[in-house]
Amino acid sequence: MRKIVFIFFIFYSFSFASDKFGIIDKVYISEDFKTYKLAKYKDYKNKKVEQFSIKVELNKNKISKKTYYLSVVSDYDNLLSSNIKYIKTPYQMLIKLDEKTPDNLLFFYKYENPKRVGFRLKAISEFEYKYLLPIEGIIYGLAYGIIFCAALYYFIIYLSMKKRCFLFYSTMQLFVLLSLFGFMIVSFKPYPSVFAQTVIDIFENLSFIFTILFAKEILNIKKIYPSALFIIKLFLFINFIDIGIILVLNYSLLYEYMPFYISFLIPTLLGVISILKGDKKAIVYTFGWAFMLSFIFMAEKNLISISGIYTIHFVAPMESLIFSFALAFTLKSFVQEKNEKEKLLIHKNKLASMGEMINNIAHQWRQPLMHLSFINMNLQMASYDKKLSKEYLAEKIEESNKQLEFMSNTIDSFRDFYKPQKEKENFFISKAVKQAVEIMSVLLNKENIEIEVEVKKDKEICAYANEYSQVVLNLITNAKDVLVQRKIAKPKIKITIDSYSNKSFTTVCDNAEGINKVHIEKIFEPYFTTKESGSGIGLYMSKTIISSHFKGELKVENKKEGACFTIEV
Repeated sequence: MRKIVFIFFIFYSFSFASDKFGIIDKVYISEDFKTYKLAKYKDYKNKKVEQFSIKVELNKNKISKKTYYLSVVSDYDNLLSSNIKYIKTPYQMLIKLDEKTPDNLLFFYKYENPKRVGFRLKAISEFEYKYLLPIEGIIYGLAYGIIFCAALYYFIIYLSMKKRCFLFYSTMQLFVLLSLFGFMIVSFKPYPSVFAQTVIDIFENLSFIFTILFAKEILNIKKIYPSALFIIKLFLFINFIDIGIILVLNYSLLYEYMPFYISFLIPTLLGVISILKGDKKAIVYTFGWAFMLSFIFMAEKNLISISGIYTIHFVAPMESLIFSFALAFTLKSFVQEKNEKEKLLIHKNKLASMGEMINNIAHQWRQPLMHLSFINMNLQMASYDKKLSKEYLAEKIEESNKQLEFMSNTIDSFRDFYKPQKEKENFFISKAVKQAVEIMSVLLNKENIEIEVEVKKDKEICAYANEYSQVVLNLITNAKDVLVQRKIAKPKIKITIDSYSNKSFTTVCDNAEGINKVHIEKIFEPYFTTKESGSGIGLYMSKTIISSHFKGELKVENKKEGACFTIEV
């Protein structure tokens, strides 16, 4: 699609006549209306004349078998006379060719001021005249609409998924649209300006560059067939050089000598290789590139009977539709892959939470277990000394029961804390925060970390209380870890609860000197961690819980003493 524009453009714009049916034998030009010579575009590319005449020799043998039409784009207002009847449209003259048509067609033009020769002629079939010309506006509109929608839709998908294949595809479609639109505008002019030719050529080269980048990305060539990277880089380099040449010479030097179908032969072969390597998703993409390759090849061999401008406006949106369907399946696989990763992250987060829970229970139980050990030792010593009275035994049993009750209550607290909630409930933010603080109190005391909870204005919300507490617990745990790691002299964690503008704000701050500026932008990304044994999923899951279950935000910023995480719901 990228270079098919130029295929027809070069014949339609860089010559006085385009004829794939063999109807036009020769085209002559005269500047004095008497002496004619063979019309060559290069002779009149930059030459200005006051008047000129065009003589078109026809092959009447071809005309006797079928009906054809000639489309003439010229300076109509300067046409003095012609020896043939024609139908005038807003941008062209249409001439029916039959047995009564003269062997030579003559057109006489005269300008008020000297200017370039404005005359282009092409032969079209009866089918094109009857069925395509009347609806060409619809053809153009549908083509541009499909391509524009594909470009816009997958650019939005890129913003959401951050997958480069969608960006390359969207950019490719954008340059295709600009190329087609430019070609359509130029086709209505008697002769293309140098600037227009230059711009269209650059758009075409850029669309081809992004075609290759798209193929490389969507087929995962770097992983599946790394040997092909050299060929891809070589062609990209050559096209960038060609853009520089276009800026200097005003036309593409590369595609002056290289067949245009090579542009799509490369991604087609890459697709075939990917299929042979076992990538079934490459089948549709390979079909799309092979589809384009076939049309370009047939266009170069004059095997397509309709005009190039219609061909490209049929083929371009068809390729867009093929790739859009293919990308839809690719998008589905990306979503499924993302969901699987989310499930894996949730599973890992649960394992990490279980580890934290066991660690906390161990610390909560260590002191009562020590106490029970002392009770047993006292009972044993009393037994050895024969001082084990009924009263002393009852006293120690009661003391043991208190410790066991404390341990049982600890288990209940942790069980309720980590138990999944199926139903939402009304709860105050302060209660959920204090629940997390109680769970962490023993560990914080062990590390001599002071924790302060300030409730400025509490708020009651309807949501999952345990999940809110788990997020706060995770923030406290992270603050505790960094305070210990950095060996802060007087470690402190301050939690502030406030509400205004119908929202609640819970801020967890520490005095650990803040987060490195390099890391603060990545702190909520999955698997990102600055801890030696960290999993990198705690903050990611915390942010996911707040955004998806509470429709809120979890933000972080560095303040004077350290980092502050804010839960806004």
